Amino acid sequence: MKKVSLYPADLYQVIDKSLLSSSDKLVLNMLYMPIIGNIAVMLYFFLQTETKNTFISCELTHKHLMTSMGVTLDNLKEARLKLEGIGLLKTYYHEGEVGSYVYELYSPVSAQEFFSHPIFNVVLYNNVAKNEYNRLYDYFKLPHMSLRDYEDITVSFDSVFKSRNYTALEINS
Repeated sequence: MKKVSLYPADLYQVIDKSLLSSSDKLVLNMLYMPIIGNIAVMLYFFLQTETKNTFISCELTHKHLMTSMGVTLDNLKEARLKLEGIGLLKTYYHEGEVGSYVYELYSPVSAQEFFSHPIFNVVLYNNVAKNEYNRLYDYFKLPHMSLRDYEDITVSFDSVFKSRNYTALEINS
């Protein structure tokens, strides 16, 4: 992997490939933050707001990021690396007169996936200790109801919706 220097004048654009639900935001704040830190989570949310629901932001400078977030360039770089390492961000670079970055944001895993992940699970436990880990686990635990005495009577799509046979020509016209 190529080492690239980051400068305040370097440009960036954000591509938002996440569709964050309120549950995703809780997972980021409660499960990811103890691992990657508050600056990385703040960077994630800030980059997401840059897209203004258009999924691609306009081009801005890293100086804009530093000023808006009140952090240093080193803080930004460290936070970016943490987001990349945990799978929330992919970074692309184009060399020119001024460096140009594209940041792709990805959704966090669900709480259930997080707790069953062989690495995230252990790192969270090591970062917050047993009591807090158990509290977080209980917070996100899904209620369970036994369906052992029930019969599944769900109908299929075909039994509810009747479709006619379309030809390729009809569909494309």
